[in-house]
Amino acid sequence: MKIDIDWLEQQIIKSPLSETQKMQWADTMQTVTVAKGESIVREGEKGGTLYLVRSGSVDIFQQMDAKEQHLGTLGEGALIGEITFLSDEAATASATAKEESVLYRIKRTDFTKLIQPSADMVFSLFTYMLLYQSKMVHQCNEDQVKMMSFMTGAHK
Repeated sequence: MKIDIDWLEQQIIKSPLSETQKMQWADTMQTVTVAKGESIVREGEKGGTLYLVRSGSVDIFQQMDAKEQHLGTLGEGALIGEITFLSDEAATASATAKEESVLYRIKRTDFTKLIQPSADMVFSLFTYMLLYQSKMVHQCNEDQVKMMSFMTGAHK
């Protein structure tokens, strides 16, 4: 399955892309289909990869008090691994497909391909990441507060 550039342009970038930019995004991202129950990210593993949920849903878990706690479920448009993508630190939670899901994957090493030719595209992605985090904070309930705790590392 190929990257749905129109969806990416409308839902994530939120501004028109040139044909060159569309090709750059398509060359930089990979589509990953994960089966129900399949692990996407494991708590404690080294990061460097960002996932964008295109369809399906993903459960987020974290070890707390020697028990695995369910922090929440993320759906279309959600980001997974953004903290480790930016910091290259170990993942602070685990992500598992709740159902068959389609994810777009960007590896940090491939991301440098976008940085060099187009600062606008990079800025758009970072803007989306910040707006996504802000939206989560504004809609906080108890489960989301737990999720924000793992995302910031404040739980440790």
